[in-house]
Amino acid sequence: MDEIMDIVTAVSHWAIPALGSAVLVYCSLSLLRHRFPSPDRAYLTEIKSGNVMPLKNWENAVGRSSACDIVANNDSVSRFHGVVARKKKGWTVIDTYSKTGIFVNGRRISSKTILENGDTVSFGGFAYKFGTDD
Repeated sequence: MDEIMDIVTAVSHWAIPALGSAVLVYCSLSLLRHRFPSPDRAYLTEIKSGNVMPLKNWENAVGRSSACDIVANNDSVSRFHGVVARKKKGWTVIDTYSKTGIFVNGRRISSKTILENGDTVSFGGFAYKFGTDD
């Protein structure tokens, strides 16, 4: 019985690290092979100031919090007000249960809404013009 335990211990000293290394190499190669393309170039232009904010990620948080991708520092904007995201059918905006809501072209949205080039999107007291490079 002791001989079997010695063999198992000896094998495990090299087998477990070898297996871990193989899994790490496989995962790394998989990530390199299946790179996701960057989202189509899109941006929000603040109507009052003209500041252009590129949408750099597949999902872009908009809100008052400094953790958001687009920060709108105003009391009428919730900390995490909404999300502008790239989906299969195009860019969408969704309200994340904010107090003042999100408006697209003056109409309050209640569900995920597809954005078109030139749409006006309002988060609380901030209004933006949505645009793409298409």
